[in-house]
Amino acid sequence: MIVAPLPSVPFLLRRYGRIVMPLAVGVLFLLTACTPVERLQAVDGSIPVADLRMAPVSGVSIKPLMDGEVLGVDAAHIVLGETGVHNEPAMADQSVVWLVLDGRGTLTAKGQPFDVEGETIARAPQGWDWSIKAEPGKTLHLLRIRQQLTPKDLQELTLHPEFQQAPHVKRFQDCEPYSEAIKSPKTISRTLLPENYVPRMAMGTVETTGPDAVGEHKHPMLEQFFFGLRGNDITVTADSQSANLKQFTLLHIPLGSMHGAQVAAGKKMHYIWMDFFFNKEGQDWLQMHKTVDTK
Repeated sequence: MIVAPLPSVPFLLRRYGRIVMPLAVGVLFLLTACTPVERLQAVDGSIPVADLRMAPVSGVSIKPLMDGEVLGVDAAHIVLGETGVHNEPAMADQSVVWLVLDGRGTLTAKGQPFDVEGETIARAPQGWDWSIKAEPGKTLHLLRIRQQLTPKDLQELTLHPEFQQAPHVKRFQDCEPYSEAIKSPKTISRTLLPENYVPRMAMGTVETTGPDAVGEHKHPMLEQFFFGLRGNDITVTADSQSANLKQFTLLHIPLGSMHGAQVAAGKKMHYIWMDFFFNKEGQDWLQMHKTVDTK
């Protein structure tokens, strides 16, 4: 019995190289192209988490976050030093929401200046420019959330002209509180960005102390980010996985997962949720939020 020798690698490359090499290069390109910027993973690899570097800068720093995680949405950590000025031109087909995380500064829209500090939301009517600078001697940290608008979204904006008259600039603590069945009575929740200010987008905060929890639930009609505010130290679970959400950290809830959040005794829960709905009908989810009468 004669056993033919196995073909050598050089022989295979000569014989099939024209087919194999392009395929290998293509696969390598796809693997590298799909790696998001500034993306970190929990140990189990299923819950994307990105930590913000809250360090001072001399001018302007712009760092993308969660690139490619949510279709049509991009997030960026923008830091302004004492000499830094950031001009954000209006985009006809994009909406922008600013979350002031830390520091003090001024946001100006159409000549209207707004003095802001940490834990403030700002959103201008569609088509307005922004100019942003830090207060002298301060560093200003912001999270910019930008969403691509569809033709249907642009039409939706015309149905709510009351939200397109002036900028919405508000400290978190001054935003309207609400309650929800999946949260304990001691939890303080606030609506930062009510629905219809930006088509298919809403934002709010959740604040409590441990031991406490946000009950497990799922919402396949939307994508969601969590952002940990100062002092936040919680565990976020999604199906069988978990991740620790610290302060100044952005997390993407895996789409369609059964998820919740827990805070241990002696620790604080204080995070922003950001909802990105697939369509207008999905916003019915927000009816679970019941306005709290503060009088």
